[in-house]
Amino acid sequence: MVSSIMGIYPCDFIEKAKSRGIQWFATVTTVTEARRAECAGAEAIVAQGMEAGGHQGAFNAAQAEAGMVGLFSLLPAVVDAVHVPVIATGGIADARAVAAALILGASAVQIGTGFLRCPEAALAPAWADAIGGSLPEQTLVIRAFSGRAGRSLATAYAHAASAAGAPPAAPYPVQRGLTQAMRVIGSKSNDLDRMQAWAGQSGGLAQAEPAAAIASHLWEGALSMLR
Repeated sequence: MVSSIMGIYPCDFIEKAKSRGIQWFATVTTVTEARRAECAGAEAIVAQGMEAGGHQGAFNAAQAEAGMVGLFSLLPAVVDAVHVPVIATGGIADARAVAAALILGASAVQIGTGFLRCPEAALAPAWADAIGGSLPEQTLVIRAFSGRAGRSLATAYAHAASAAGAPPAAPYPVQRGLTQAMRVIGSKSNDLDRMQAWAGQSGGLAQAEPAAAIASHLWEGALSMLR
């Protein structure tokens, strides 16, 4: 399968993928986007709530902040609006959230930040530790890393870049180039305030365990709640 974010693929690309038996999963952030993706031929919809870490997947990147919706409002509305499977993502990091998403109609869940403290992710220790100690309100949606809206830990740089009077971010990908040296130095020196420290609002629930163990705990825990 292939996935998309911040829009839908051109018709010729979709046709070529389907001719080769490749399924298309489309990331959406609104019901309107979900309907557009289904009409364009998506085999599954990935409903991304505003809680998600990293880039927000709005089709209109310039208006991403204006249309942000929480997952548990977005998910049932998308499930009701389309006829293909819906995958829930954004703010899911424990068995309770997995079970809740399934109850609200999701066919599966997609987890990002919840796996970032795994040894397989190989994050800088300062970033991984900060995720584990974060509260939901200790993240910000900013454009200051790449020029596109993304949810980050509320680092010193994130606060400064979003403060009143701070210069606006340059367009993508110019802003990404402008911050590259800072981000590289931050990773090498384990300096959180210089890192592109993407994180979702449920990062505090992320566990520092192997990915296989976390996946097993999430699934078994969700099943026990749904029985």
